[in-house]
Amino acid sequence: MKKSIVLIGLAALVVHVFLLSGLRFTAWPEMLSYPYLRNNGFLLYKDMIHPYPPVLTMALSIIYKLFGYKLIVLKVFTWLIILVNDVLIFLIVKKMVNSERWAVISVIFYVLIQPFLEGNQLWFDLAIVPFILLSTYCILQKKFFWSGLFLGVAILTKQTVGLYLVFGILYIAYRERNFKKVLLFLLGPAVLFLVLLFRLITEGALSGFLNWTLIYPFTWWSKFPGYVQMVLTRRDIVILVLLVLPAILLILKLRRNFFREKSILLTTFCLLLSFVLVYPRFSFFHLQLGIAFCAIFYSVFLSKFKFSYILHLISYILLFWFICLPVLKSDWGKETRFWGNEDIKVAELIKNSTKPDDLIFLLGPHSGLYVLSGRLPPKPWADNFAWYLEIPGVQDEIIKRWEGKIPKVVFTNNIQEGNWYDLGTYRPKKIVDWIRNEKIQISVLK
Repeated sequence: MKKSIVLIGLAALVVHVFLLSGLRFTAWPEMLSYPYLRNNGFLLYKDMIHPYPPVLTMALSIIYKLFGYKLIVLKVFTWLIILVNDVLIFLIVKKMVNSERWAVISVIFYVLIQPFLEGNQLWFDLAIVPFILLSTYCILQKKFFWSGLFLGVAILTKQTVGLYLVFGILYIAYRERNFKKVLLFLLGPAVLFLVLLFRLITEGALSGFLNWTLIYPFTWWSKFPGYVQMVLTRRDIVILVLLVLPAILLILKLRRNFFREKSILLTTFCLLLSFVLVYPRFSFFHLQLGIAFCAIFYSVFLSKFKFSYILHLISYILLFWFICLPVLKSDWGKETRFWGNEDIKVAELIKNSTKPDDLIFLLGPHSGLYVLSGRLPPKPWADNFAWYLEIPGVQDEIIKRWEGKIPKVVFTNNIQEGNWYDLGTYRPKKIVDWIRNEKIQISVLK
């Protein structure tokens, strides 16, 4: 590898970290409360509602055990994932076009858009990106076992990634015409799933896992008002057009040769599936996988076209105008969401109003306050979402298991105006009535 490419690549990584450190970070409460509760004896799917497979929560629980529940720990872990994505994008493009120059350009493109498209936060959609990129890279190298293994880890991070497993089977069967290679691809996920199955059975959490990660999401939740939110703004549409335009132009250029280009065929379907995974809520932080594949297509497109420097410059100006500039104005230098000064003050109020071994319940305030205050809820725990608690029988089961382990204080906040199911407005009626009947102390956080 040329020294100049190495230096440019390292500079791109430094710029990426600089942008991420300057922009507002979002510390989603679940990225704190899920691993915190697990580290304090709560079994996933049995003692708490956990609507995703366990890999990310288990990884975070280990990280926090080693380094403590600190904001910088969450930030560094998030940024390391993003930097790994940079490296993998480079490797994939280099493999596809056999050019280090175009590979490093794809990384630069990713660095300049990813932080501004809601990328400075850890969520399940970001956590799957390195594993799917690794799986894609391994397929390009025909290392089918490793491809399947990495894809299995991604599926055990977010269940909808299972669509990639189906596509992987079809792709390998179509391109390789070899059933043994399909079986090799499936071996890794099969081993991982069996390990998870054994763990769930021994913990008595199998039914909870099936309910909260598969049955309820695919049968109940989409029926709840407010759960599906796929409305796009004009800015969203413009950004999406700018992102996918290189892929569309490349496919149009190839036309009949499209199905002969194995690597482009593979990455095209990976890009399409990344848009499917955004459902049921469109947001760019749910599209982090798609953004990575758009960066890959950007350089592959440039490598196939004679592209004037003026058009190249215009494309960067448009991207800066629609993507970067609005975020720089609104988010540069701002304090972390859900871990700001007000959150710390509220956590101190909770801590000062209770004893360390007191059980509390947050009815409205975000679950990250359990961690910031060092307090625990009774088992089982559920976040205050209508699509969790309005499933028939869920509130009854929670109340039944709370008997004998009643929370000392219920902390709530002022109900916001809105629909009954909106975040900040929703209150589970049966649980609220039970709290009042038990005459549990209610404290309103302001």
